[in-house]
Amino acid sequence: MRFTAFITAALAAFTMSAEAVRNLQKFKVQAKVIEGNRKFDGLWASLYHTGAGTADVYFQNNRTAAFSAFLNHTQFQWVYNGVSQIPFALNLQYQTYASWGPLEVSPGYGSDYYGKGFVFKNGNQIVDKFAEWRGWLVCDWWHQVPELFWIQIGAQVEVIPSCAKVELIART
Repeated sequence: MRFTAFITAALAAFTMSAEAVRNLQKFKVQAKVIEGNRKFDGLWASLYHTGAGTADVYFQNNRTAAFSAFLNHTQFQWVYNGVSQIPFALNLQYQTYASWGPLEVSPGYGSDYYGKGFVFKNGNQIVDKFAEWRGWLVCDWWHQVPELFWIQIGAQVEVIPSCAKVELIART
């Protein structure tokens, strides 16, 4: 009986899709500037504590100090340093009549709002399937460090000097 359970579990592991296995692998997130201020190119994502259990995503130069992340199916999860047993999800905050919106990292698995979900595109680029999502933006903003935002549908974002449109790249 025990042997049969072991064989079944082993076969299940071998039949998992490569994408399912890759989704649970930890990675660091690096910004790749595609338009705008080049000073954000190559920076690493970390979490900026903003309140009880919440954080914003910001960027800095130190890869070692950057937070690890992984995709849990279609949810973007951060490994919060010192609190590894609790998942921390990246959540888009919708802004009516805005060009871009903030993000919030909070405890939990995230929500599958509006049928969205995070996926890898072109190998290691992290994108959101939410119909209103149009890209990532990094700006020097509230916390006086480069912060991550998301570009909303319909927005013809003119990149201001303190911002850049970026791709988020997963680096193992």
